[in-house]
Amino acid sequence: MIGQRIKTLRKEKKLTQSQLADGIITKSMLSMIENGKAETSMRSLREIAKRLDVSVQSLLVDPREVELQALVEDIEYAQLSLNPWDEEATKQALSPYLTTEMNSVWQGKAYVIMGDNLKHGDKRSELLTYYERAINLFERLDEKDELAMALIGKAYYYILWNQFEEASEQFDRLELLDVRNMSSRTRIEYAMLLVMKEMTYEGNLSGAIHHLDSALKHMHQTRTYYRADDVNRTIALCALYLKDEQRINEAFVKARQYIQFTDEHVAKVRLALSEALYAIHYGRVEQLGQQIKEMERLLGDDYSFIAAIEMSQGVYYAMKGEMELGDMAFKRLWEGMDGWKTHSLIDQAVYFEGVLIGASYGCGLELVPSIEGSVQRFPEGFYRTHLTELLQKIKG
Repeated sequence: MIGQRIKTLRKEKKLTQSQLADGIITKSMLSMIENGKAETSMRSLREIAKRLDVSVQSLLVDPREVELQALVEDIEYAQLSLNPWDEEATKQALSPYLTTEMNSVWQGKAYVIMGDNLKHGDKRSELLTYYERAINLFERLDEKDELAMALIGKAYYYILWNQFEEASEQFDRLELLDVRNMSSRTRIEYAMLLVMKEMTYEGNLSGAIHHLDSALKHMHQTRTYYRADDVNRTIALCALYLKDEQRINEAFVKARQYIQFTDEHVAKVRLALSEALYAIHYGRVEQLGQQIKEMERLLGDDYSFIAAIEMSQGVYYAMKGEMELGDMAFKRLWEGMDGWKTHSLIDQAVYFEGVLIGASYGCGLELVPSIEGSVQRFPEGFYRTHLTELLQKIKG
């Protein structure tokens, strides 16, 4: 706030309100400005800046906001890599900037990051509190795109926690915002959220692909290809369950094209996992082995995606009849559950599905009862139905 900065600088200069205001504005007016109850004209602001021996720009721009912007951008960039900021580092960096209101979009973004920072722990109430602060701030600033993104994030968590009614409330608020006329980033994130809803609750895979095709159409119209590889990979995943092999391969080709253009390391790992799932579903052992090697090559010493590798390895060894190695891979997957049980229900379902496919070959059978209990807690929808069918086949 300009008033707060004027007050801070005035005290640093050891000036009284009367001394600073003299000949520019009244003392009472200055008091109101400093307390955020009034605004000053640009002419008066120039005179105040001159008396404080600072530039007008330094009064208009809060240095703390500039610092916060740089921090938020660094954290957001790291989130796209295999080495995101850890929970403690994020908390220590951002907390000092959240003690007082800035009326800044960057503070709202920081609230969202702090909320996301809690997703791996059992702190749902605190996570939602941060999101509510962000939502309230974005509403006050009339930042509709950022408001929509915060509502999308909140809806995502409610779906993850299987709280459909609460998720539906966020969808209703998003409809009122008319997201389809917002920025490309917001539109694509909303489309991906709708896909998650379709796959988790509705079981409408064709409807999910329709949302994704609409997102791709928008990309081509606007020439903005935000998350184009993710959209195509998700089309491949939906087509996989629809047994549309032509659409699967078309989607993989397009995803590879975008990844070659952006050369994003994480995107390459995700694509390798998606192609591993394709090989699993079609029983192509050699192709599965190649994708596992590709994931290992890309990850090197980084283990952010270890769950995907362990699941894929478990199925690979099961298909080859190497039961002991398959059991060991599934055991490692299960021991690392704390690291992936906070992933989306879709990710969890993919890991469960992999173990169940392995179990159909005789590997990981001791994990089946645990999976059955987890599946019963899934919402009624595609994945619950699909995984239940796999469980029934294993039981005979």
